[in-house]
Amino acid sequence: MPVFISYRHTDRVQAMHVNNRLVRANIKTYFDVLDTESQHTDDITAVITRNITECTHLLAVVSQETAKSWWVPFEIGEATISNRRICSFKIGPSELPLYLDKWPKLSGEADINFFIDAYREETLSSRSMGLESFSESIRSVYKRDADLFHDKLKTRIRRGF
Repeated sequence: MPVFISYRHTDRVQAMHVNNRLVRANIKTYFDVLDTESQHTDDITAVITRNITECTHLLAVVSQETAKSWWVPFEIGEATISNRRICSFKIGPSELPLYLDKWPKLSGEADINFFIDAYREETLSSRSMGLESFSESIRSVYKRDADLFHDKLKTRIRRGF
């Protein structure tokens, strides 16, 4: 159940912090700068798309710089198509794009902890799994479970505990 870390390269330091936080919590991640294949390919789109489909979650690190990126929206779109669990992590003072309102929005260490807790709870309940060759009925269940993950995490962030 890896987590795909999406970010604009100008936000690499903050994205690395989020990645390191998840790794310290024993959560497997995909972070492109740590992937030699993504550094040496002629088809980065295929590499990114494949890695998103191999992950169960996508966490987008978002700042005012993200508005200048087309990769982050592309990665979020790919994750949406395959019903991945999607969250954003806001850095800086700017407002997040409205299209991110659909999913949980993290903005500090406590919210990262809430994400880690939700991730672990889902792992223990076995609701999160790959979609590699599932029928439409299974995909529907997976979408329902993704929506449940999003709703529960949003509620916890709103409550603050």
